Amino acid sequence: MDVNDNHESLLNSPLITKKICRPRLVAKDGRCVLQQTGTPHPYRSVYRNWFHLIIECNWRIILCVFASGFIFTWIIFALIYYLIVLPDQSSRGQKNEKCIANVYDLKTAFLFSLETQHTIGYGFRYVTDACLPLVFILSLQCIVGFFMQTMLSGIVIAKLLRPKKRKQEVRFSQVAVIDSIADTDRRSVLMIRIADIQNNLYIAEPHVRLYMATSKINKNGERELADFKDMNVGYDAGWDRILLLWPITVKHLIDDQSPLFAMTPDKMHSAYFELIMTVEGIVESTGMTFQARTSFLPDEILWGYRFRSMVVLNEKIGRYEIQYKLFDEIEPIDEINLKTMEIDDNNDGYESSRNISGFI
Repeated sequence: MDVNDNHESLLNSPLITKKICRPRLVAKDGRCVLQQTGTPHPYRSVYRNWFHLIIECNWRIILCVFASGFIFTWIIFALIYYLIVLPDQSSRGQKNEKCIANVYDLKTAFLFSLETQHTIGYGFRYVTDACLPLVFILSLQCIVGFFMQTMLSGIVIAKLLRPKKRKQEVRFSQVAVIDSIADTDRRSVLMIRIADIQNNLYIAEPHVRLYMATSKINKNGERELADFKDMNVGYDAGWDRILLLWPITVKHLIDDQSPLFAMTPDKMHSAYFELIMTVEGIVESTGMTFQARTSFLPDEILWGYRFRSMVVLNEKIGRYEIQYKLFDEIEPIDEINLKTMEIDDNNDGYESSRNISGFI
């Protein structure tokens, strides 16, 4: 059966047949889908953060800005030079010829502007010492051209170094599952699978966070964001600092400190909350940080399933293989306890397993 068909069959399982329409805060691909209204001075941020806004644009817009920036300065100064040589063209005044040699129309003025800004220096068109104000304009174009080239080159370099594509290579599972910790420990854990599909460019210092956003109906009958909680994925033991050399499964122990504690499948299905997971890291090649995000609604949390193992040993070549076709594959398990397991105070292994959140 195809992987996508498997996802649809799982999401249409009897546990979640009646889907509730819930708006998202974060889309599955990590985009924030909040809509801002009533912000003071909405246009002020445009000119204050214009550099970052341009970097956020796609490459077609950036290349158009890059080309139009140079062309605009060429044309502006070409018009200035043309206005200098324009008077009395019929008589070809000697003064104008002494100001700029061999510039007599708009075409030659544009060529002179281009040669000046990029210091081509053909030598055929040049400024004489007959017009001192023209020397100031020439110096101004050199300064403006240098600034324009630095600024536009900085935009292109910042766009190239931006780790947007790198974070898209961090893949999250389509669903989260709730399973027991082990065969000998029937406490429930929430599991989410993460993988870095880039083979050669590894992520330095990756760490993961998990949050729960809940909403409620206020006295006016409007649904509003009510609470935002941090869910433990092993912070105390340092398990939030993950290793993404191969796909891992991040675990959250559903204990008395968990916002999912004492929830049943029916309660979870009717609840209004959203789990938001973030992965932050540093791109080794550029040293720039990035954050990948995704979210899970109650309909995307499946009880009584676990992820299939996808890192297996190939005995023919003597190496472990990562089978990405199994990334979203899950399998049912025996019925798990819907509440946190009571552990005897005399159990010596309780302290060592108290914080079982982390990753595997």
